[in-house]
Amino acid sequence: MKNIGHCLGEVSWYTKNKKKNMKKAIIDIDNTLWHFCDVLYERLRKINKAIPGPHKWVEWDFWEEYCSKEDFIRAINEIHLNQDNKKHVPYSESRDFLKTLKEHNFYIVVASHRTPESIEQTHRWLIKHDLMFDEIYLSHDKTVLFEEGCHIVVDDAPYILEKAAEKGAIASGLMFPLEQAQRQ
Repeated sequence: MKNIGHCLGEVSWYTKNKKKNMKKAIIDIDNTLWHFCDVLYERLRKINKAIPGPHKWVEWDFWEEYCSKEDFIRAINEIHLNQDNKKHVPYSESRDFLKTLKEHNFYIVVASHRTPESIEQTHRWLIKHDLMFDEIYLSHDKTVLFEEGCHIVVDDAPYILEKAAEKGAIASGLMFPLEQAQRQ
């Protein structure tokens, strides 16, 4: 049985699993459970063939010389709205990673900076690939999840990891050129 809650541009899908006595893990999707950058690059190349590859994305505004903000946001949203595309597969380690968290009594919140309209596609993708979770949280502010009982945050964005660490959570993530440049 599922429940979907909406609040000011945020959407959350959750199971009836009890959170009591469970540690909370906040897990990002894009570039954490699957390789989003390459798909985004393909989409942006349709807008402007001159856009550099992900290995050169060292600033968050890498796209500004190559497309409008509207085109960039549209490209991201189209990917998220087609998340359950057969080409969009998780990293090979994702299933075991989430399974291990469950085995260690974690309540898993899969959180992403996505629009609420992509909740069903996101849910289908997680189920299709047997990726364990207790809740899906889509919002442009994941940091609100770092309060009450958050033990671990796994994300690719350095500012998210910094906020998690400030709140006392273990913060970890994959490093891509964009994130490596921000850490330096």
